[in-house]
Amino acid sequence: MGCSITDKWEINRIKTVILENRFIRVTFLVDFGCRIYEIIFKPGDKDFLWHNPRVEIRPPVYGANVDNWLTGGMDEAIPTGHPCNVDEENLPYLGELWSLPWEYSIIKNKINEVEVYFSRKTIIYPFKVEKWVSLKKDDKVIHFKHRLTNLSNKNMPFLWGIHPCFSVNEDTRIDIPAKEVLIEESIPNDWLGKRGDKYIWPYVIDKDRNKIDMRKVKPSSSNTCEFQFATELKGGWLAVTDKKAKQGIGLVFPKDIFSVIWLWVSYGGWRSYYLAAVEAWTGYPAKLSEAIERGRFMSMKANEEINCATKIVVFEKKSEVNEIKKDGTVL
Repeated sequence: MGCSITDKWEINRIKTVILENRFIRVTFLVDFGCRIYEIIFKPGDKDFLWHNPRVEIRPPVYGANVDNWLTGGMDEAIPTGHPCNVDEENLPYLGELWSLPWEYSIIKNKINEVEVYFSRKTIIYPFKVEKWVSLKKDDKVIHFKHRLTNLSNKNMPFLWGIHPCFSVNEDTRIDIPAKEVLIEESIPNDWLGKRGDKYIWPYVIDKDRNKIDMRKVKPSSSNTCEFQFATELKGGWLAVTDKKAKQGIGLVFPKDIFSVIWLWVSYGGWRSYYLAAVEAWTGYPAKLSEAIERGRFMSMKANEEINCATKIVVFEKKSEVNEIKKDGTVL
């Protein structure tokens, strides 16, 4: 089959835009922060994204606690990760984008390629966010072009993240091109280390002096939850692979913009959920206010814009990933 694109469907009253070819189907919830609801790899009918078994899709509320609306999928987050106060403004949890409806237009609908344009202005921050998403015939890569514009007449600090929640099992492997990793939180009881402790990826020594390979997903019965920052990257990519099925998904991003990978995983330790959020971000820690204090943030000058490209790559016949090249080639 060739490519197709449609905006004729809704999920629980939420407008969708669906792009697909013979390998991939990707669904955007336009009225729910332009969240990517599913990424289906048709060989095997595998959805790589986690879906919350206890939270249904429903119209979001701006400024709400995102944890209580987390249906799963993939979001973009601006201008902060965790809620904080900056310049006497209370910035929402996971930023402003996830809870707002976006505008869109289908700009290409050809058998060889489909493309859609999405845009949204934030409320507290004077930002405009735009992205173009395209899918080509017989391709296993979803192409994104992003544009972030500061609409104000002053410098604006921010954090910007691509926040996917991946479905995992005991055969899942997480590969990231990391050097040093900083522990932010380790539940229960700082079992991997206290906040601020560091280790060299992928091995960490736990409190009981066991050597832990962080690439291996633990069983849901482990009841652990980790939040870490890979602060030194050797490349701009990340991958999550089902070793048994030999199928996986990766994200390719410009390392000069998304310079940090956030690794937040719940192996039963947070609300009994089982997922891995492996995320590309422009800085750390999760609160913009703390990132500003540490000088680990990005900023844009008055009327400045940032343009970049990212890719979502699906692949098969691999049980681990050593690299994903800029063109989407998986090694």
